[in-house]
Amino acid sequence: MNAHLKRLEKLRSLLPEAECDAFLINHPANLNYYTGYSGDSAYLLLTTEKSCFFTDGRYTTQAAAEIPASIDLIRIAAFKDLGRYIREIRTLKHLGADENQLCAGSWFKLQQEISPCEIKTAAATLSKPRLHKDKHELKLLRRAVMIAENALQNSLHLLQPGTRESDLAAEIEYQIRLGGGERAAFPLIVASGPRSALPHGVASDRLINPGDIVTIDFGACYKGYHSDQTCTFFLQEPETEVRQTYETIYRAQEIGFMALKDKITGRELDRIVREHITDAGMGREFSHGTGHGIGLEIHEAPSISQHSQDGKLEPGMVFTIEPGCYFPNRWGIRIEDTIHLSDCGAEKLTTIDKSLDKMIL
Repeated sequence: MNAHLKRLEKLRSLLPEAECDAFLINHPANLNYYTGYSGDSAYLLLTTEKSCFFTDGRYTTQAAAEIPASIDLIRIAAFKDLGRYIREIRTLKHLGADENQLCAGSWFKLQQEISPCEIKTAAATLSKPRLHKDKHELKLLRRAVMIAENALQNSLHLLQPGTRESDLAAEIEYQIRLGGGERAAFPLIVASGPRSALPHGVASDRLINPGDIVTIDFGACYKGYHSDQTCTFFLQEPETEVRQTYETIYRAQEIGFMALKDKITGRELDRIVREHITDAGMGREFSHGTGHGIGLEIHEAPSISQHSQDGKLEPGMVFTIEPGCYFPNRWGIRIEDTIHLSDCGAEKLTTIDKSLDKMIL
């Protein structure tokens, strides 16, 4: 059976758990996962008996080429046509939809169109099968990592005083495309000097100066799958305070990685990593979560944070561990790797050695 059809069957088996008679999917990442469709402006209706794919005339040719032939392809002209089709399925009483992808107006209009069938929130259920990556997905993730790491290595000659952050980011993205990536996985972060204290310091026109700390958060997108990692480089031997901070963050990440040998939740992993940094007196400077899931989206479940409501981290999950500390208007440091949890334990998909001596240029 086609891999996408197997995924659809798995999702179909979750209908009773969600107390739904059908699911409506319109999140682009979910459409890609369940059908192979790489476009947008489309809907997939999954009932206990059939799978129907809806899109308009702009995308019907693309959809016909990408989705499995056993999925019914239905051309619609407007959103109301979708509602009319659903209403005609008399057996539907509860329709599970993605509350994060349907705007309030569309939700309200669809509810009016399909009444007395009731729409129910089902975002978590619709994405649940994506939590566990299969062998094919892991292959694509590894390829995305390799493309990004090669791109960084081929761009490091520009990591020197006088280079604009934006020029370095542009070269990395160019190298990603040259290496087979579709695009950068996200707007690349190149933050130098005092801007390294910005956790999301997207590359600016600032010139890199002698002695700067430079944080580079980068990744590639390959066949829809994303990579993500962060390196913090030093253009001179770091001072004692900086060195100690780096070693604390490096050790915190290492402790988190080792903790994965036990079955823990994302919240527990965050606590373990955060505790080490807090004990070193820098808890306030660690201002974000410890990590996030990654795959068809750059940020997806599971969440690795103080606020995570996800269950235990399980084999097949892929996520980042990325502790960091930031001192406003001075400097910041983040170390990030992407982790695959398997039956045999945890492995780093990212391969760059981030020990301090390797980061001093």
